[in-house]
Amino acid sequence: MSIYNAYAPIYDAIGQGAFAEGLTAHILRSLPAPPRRALDLACGTGAAALALAASGARVVGVDRSQAMLRIARARARDRGLPVRWVAADMRRLGQRPTAHGVLRPESFDLITCLYDSLNYLTGPDDLAAACAGVARLLRPGGRFVFDLNTAHEFKGWEDADQVVFDSPDMLVYNRLSYDAERKIARGRIVWFVRETERWWRDEETHMERAWGDGEVVAALGAAGLRVAARRTPAWAPAPADAPRVVYEAYAPHRV
Repeated sequence: MSIYNAYAPIYDAIGQGAFAEGLTAHILRSLPAPPRRALDLACGTGAAALALAASGARVVGVDRSQAMLRIARARARDRGLPVRWVAADMRRLGQRPTAHGVLRPESFDLITCLYDSLNYLTGPDDLAAACAGVARLLRPGGRFVFDLNTAHEFKGWEDADQVVFDSPDMLVYNRLSYDAERKIARGRIVWFVRETERWWRDEETHMERAWGDGEVVAALGAAGLRVAARRTPAWAPAPADAPRVVYEAYAPHRV
């Protein structure tokens, strides 16, 4: 069963895009110049993409969930922001020649992938495939900024329950677990929503992989990208035991 399908309106209703929107503000302030063209991978319901568009950039948002993209399109229309939305798997960006003419090689100054979206790539070659696609689309000197949950975060997931949202009309909670040997974390998201006098229930199971720093550097390097900085979501230098790391990578200029 596809994830972020039934959960898409719940994700949007409880404001889970706020993290990506806040991180985008840090990213824009850190850049030497505003991006002219930006690509947001795993864009979800559009929080980061819309923040980038509001800064004046021409923006493309990519996500494989049509349900998330429908909400993103509506939000962009309501705000009058001309974002282009593409349904695609970020592991296969290098295999899509033009994707409706908006994913052209070396055409983006900034590519983002936020809110631990790259952790959802659990196959051994998935991260390298995504980085190769990013490298293909990034201009020389362009930036690739993404964040990852680390093993330090997932160690706290061992058979834990986490209430994500609680209101008179909605309850969302996660049942978390982590297999340290396989480096795979599992989040069973369960939600209850009240409609008039009745409640309805649904759930999805999300899997994430703990990518180590060495694996991240290797995947970026194989694609020709370099790490410029490792930060916390508050934009401070990331300590070795950070539960979440924001990576800033770049495509070197050609000699």
